[in-house]
Amino acid sequence: MAEENATQDSLQSSDKITLRRGNRQVTYEKVPDQFAVRLKHGRALSPDQLESSVGEIKTAVEHVDADLQEAMDVFTVAEAAKLEEIVDEMRKAPAAEVVTHTYKIDDSSGGSMIPIGTLTIQFKPDVSENRHADILAEFGLEIVENLDFLPNGYTVALTEEATENPLKIAFKLQQRDEIETAEPDLSFQVSLKYEPADTLYNEQWHLNNQGNRIGLVANADVRAEAAWEITRGKREVTVCVVDDGFDLGHPDFNIPGKIVSPKDFLQNDIDPTPIFLDDNHGTACAGVAIAEENGVGVVGLAPGCAFMPVRMALTLSDNAIVTLFKHAFDNQADVISCSWSAAAWNFPLSTKIHAIIHQAATQGRHNGKGCVILFAAGNENRPLDGVKNGQISHQGFALHPDIIAVGASNSRDERSGYSNFGPELAICAPSSGDPGRRIVTTDRRGVLGYSAGDYTFTFGGTSSATPLAAGLAALILSVNEELISAEVKQIMMETADKIDQEHGEYVDGHSPWYGHGRINAHRALAFVLGEDEIGERRFESLLLEHRVNRPIADLDTTEDPIVFPLEVAIEEIEVHVDIQHTRPQDLRVSVETPHGDELLLVDGTNELQNGITRTFRSSDEPALFAPVIGASAQGSWHLKVVDITEQEVGEIVKWGLTVTY
Repeated sequence: MAEENATQDSLQSSDKITLRRGNRQVTYEKVPDQFAVRLKHGRALSPDQLESSVGEIKTAVEHVDADLQEAMDVFTVAEAAKLEEIVDEMRKAPAAEVVTHTYKIDDSSGGSMIPIGTLTIQFKPDVSENRHADILAEFGLEIVENLDFLPNGYTVALTEEATENPLKIAFKLQQRDEIETAEPDLSFQVSLKYEPADTLYNEQWHLNNQGNRIGLVANADVRAEAAWEITRGKREVTVCVVDDGFDLGHPDFNIPGKIVSPKDFLQNDIDPTPIFLDDNHGTACAGVAIAEENGVGVVGLAPGCAFMPVRMALTLSDNAIVTLFKHAFDNQADVISCSWSAAAWNFPLSTKIHAIIHQAATQGRHNGKGCVILFAAGNENRPLDGVKNGQISHQGFALHPDIIAVGASNSRDERSGYSNFGPELAICAPSSGDPGRRIVTTDRRGVLGYSAGDYTFTFGGTSSATPLAAGLAALILSVNEELISAEVKQIMMETADKIDQEHGEYVDGHSPWYGHGRINAHRALAFVLGEDEIGERRFESLLLEHRVNRPIADLDTTEDPIVFPLEVAIEEIEVHVDIQHTRPQDLRVSVETPHGDELLLVDGTNELQNGITRTFRSSDEPALFAPVIGASAQGSWHLKVVDITEQEVGEIVKWGLTVTY
């Protein structure tokens, strides 16, 4: 018991607390001179408004930030020593619904988080509903929402009986055997990734690069013209762009039947028109993907497709992300393009965010075959998951196994020097880069846009690469709407051009700088039609891979599931594992099939290496895979890693399945 208490003390203090968020440990450190408040009625947008609601505050305060969607306002105090007293007094005010410290989870400029007063709790499967109720009552919690995308999961709020804040409650719940997940729901800042410069140019070289101007290399494009001979997109296919404001009166969007299910979550209405001086990013992104072919201005890669504009706030929360993806899911978006991420460098996804993205990617669209979801890799020239200059980088959205992480190449078919990188990068698409030219696209009309007029010539970054790739996903679905989202992702990767082969460091077809290469729209559509460029059928297998990065528990079983979505008979199968461990001979590694069979891959190994990185093939080991050959691949496959001794450390880095059918 003494050792257990010592461990708990090391994980929490008056100013810091360490919690699991998703699959990672995160340390939350109080910002010493800051608090956030939500009133039961109205807003506290100034010190005067705050004091009129909660009473006199014993030191000067200043309003410094706001999350409009969660109605949270952030203040700094002039005397940090009085912060605890101020917070305690305000919590007693009848007008205050939530009063909380703010926290930082890393030292980047966007690393601050606000607990918004709710938690996500997921009980283990064998825990009864009566026990659910007992535990919630014990901590003074009440259910706000049953989470249909997270089994046995709830959003819960604190009641008057709660005696501790959400972080401390989550910490205690994470120690309970009945609890699978307990995480405080957070508000966090968003990074839109790109600020345009002043360089101008007047052609859409990313669609058709003839190499006829300074800074251009012929064919450093997506082969749009050849792809358009097959399709320019169907109105039945909808691209949802989630971003800041959208100028829907722009001539490239203001087309009968073009706009479907618009939503503004900042103002909670259906008009996502720009309202702030810098609300320009969304209009530019949307144009790259789906600007209409109408004889004027620019054209998107998928001009015939429909457009679902969804405006978000620049401060989001775990719950707000759920709401955004539910809107796209419920309104049958086919493709979801996100040219943003959390501003914090070290941002693991919460279990709630991970689950809602998984649901959208595997169950969305009108035919339930999953939304194709793309996220920008980002523009900081840092690893998606690693360390740069001593600072942890973990870009949770781009690391989600069900999404397509998009990097940027330039007009010379080289890496854009700002583009984030790593083994998780799926593909890249043409965008700005030095040397090289920028992207011309739709702009907020008038003088408030990036440029004066209806178009900008200065866009770029992975913000532009991502909707370009989203346009290709929409073209693919326009040719074959029966493809599942994982198949679309694989097609885009397999048909990409392996650019810069001399410096790209490609291993097994993947580069940490370019992913599987620069997208090629014509090759992808020919692939979908069942032919490659010499007329042969190529698409007969599907690869699903999870980058897990989960610590392996001592004397316990560590699991990770992959859901295979296709009802197909297995002809051949490969299981890929990458497990790092200081004593791999202590590990037992198996895969449980959807039908309950156990495939024992490793039962101890004496290989002289710190881990197990192998591909197990049915062609090499037919006896091992005999139970699944000819069976259906559809369902949940579980990797199970058992560590039979204590003290030695390791993690499941990634694993995957390739099924040939």
